[in-house]
Amino acid sequence: MEFIAGVNIGGTEIKVGKFSDGKLLSTKVLKTDISNYGSNIMNDIFMAIDELSEQDTLIGIGIGVPGPVTNGFVLGAQNIGWEKVDLTKKVTSRYPHVKVAILNDANAATFGELAYGSAKGYHSVVMLTLGTGVGGGIVMNDQLLEGASGSAGEVGHIRVKEDNPRHCTCGLFGCLEQYASATGVVKTAYELRKEKDTRLNKHNLTCKEVFDFAQAGDEISQMVVEQMTDYLASGCATIANIINPEVIILGGGVSKAGEYLRAKVASKFQKLCFYAVKDTKFILATLGNDAGIYGAMHAARML
Repeated sequence: MEFIAGVNIGGTEIKVGKFSDGKLLSTKVLKTDISNYGSNIMNDIFMAIDELSEQDTLIGIGIGVPGPVTNGFVLGAQNIGWEKVDLTKKVTSRYPHVKVAILNDANAATFGELAYGSAKGYHSVVMLTLGTGVGGGIVMNDQLLEGASGSAGEVGHIRVKEDNPRHCTCGLFGCLEQYASATGVVKTAYELRKEKDTRLNKHNLTCKEVFDFAQAGDEISQMVVEQMTDYLASGCATIANIINPEVIILGGGVSKAGEYLRAKVASKFQKLCFYAVKDTKFILATLGNDAGIYGAMHAARML
């Protein structure tokens, strides 16, 4: 049997999937070894692929990387210790006769949802991955947009707040990521809960708890959610005004808030966007943590 390996490299774990004819057969999950500037990561991935191979024939490898990628060349992935690396060359030197696709991890997740998830049947989509940070991917007319330096889709760094902005990890201030990510939601909750009678007064608060408390009627939690969705809808309006996609996909851990989140963002978007893009649909991602490996596999399959 012929198969394609779909790989998603994360800051804490790596997932490797074995696919045949677009169907996921099995997976391996590895801890991301960031020691020695991540020098062991690819060897760990190669070992996992070899173990999944068994008696089958490897015909393609797709890899999603947490950093900008252009033409299979990784321009940097700081959270795993990588600087510039020709990852296509590294993979083909180990597997010289297979198809190889290297892409940004958020782009991979977007491809996954487009080909096998909630966006199947659409041709122009934007996906926002709402997790520890805010990532994004853009596909227009079935073509992935990487940009001149591999940074197309960095929607988390749209500036949404001018006064008293939070310092972003990118070095700038007031980025969407600082207000619409899980980390940003918790920061806002800590700011608004001061001297208030609220269920948010607990240690080790999580984004999920904020949304759960809001849906249960906690007033301060509701204020946090309203502020977060204001910023997210504003960012989505900016994206839609420029890109004009058919659909915007909300993915990542924060999207598990489900219809409660989706409906608020879609409603506020209507008040903020250019009139010609009001028909933009908002949908929730359905592949969860497998979106990246599906998308990486799909990119290799299309070669």
